[in-house]
Amino acid sequence: MARRSVRRAAVLAGMACWGILLALGSDACAGHASSAPVPAPAPSPVTSFSATAYCKGTVTAAGTAPAEGMVAADPAILPLGSKIRLTGLNGRYDGDYVVQDTGPAVRGRHIDLYIRDCHEAVKFGRRTAAVSVLR
Repeated sequence: MARRSVRRAAVLAGMACWGILLALGSDACAGHASSAPVPAPAPSPVTSFSATAYCKGTVTAAGTAPAEGMVAADPAILPLGSKIRLTGLNGRYDGDYVVQDTGPAVRGRHIDLYIRDCHEAVKFGRRTAAVSVLR
């Protein structure tokens, strides 16, 4: 029984070292942390989404009031707080947005832009948007 405990402890120690190695760099287990600056993450590859618009609501899923520059998305695909870049809509709607809301009809690769003017939101219709995640 003691032999099994020693073997388990050795395996766990090795796993911990690998975790540190992966997190800090190749010199971490030797006691040297990497001092190289970590570059900012590059935007994710562009993915095609279906885009619609909405204009109603008083509080978003993030607990804020709806405002232009925010979108609703499926939190399994784009978590709340994600910053995304939309392109391919129309110059007016292309740009950076923050995911602040969800909705029962917003599932999968579908985003819903908040547009204050309901007539404009209806006129927006359904479009295809290129989405890249910035953070």
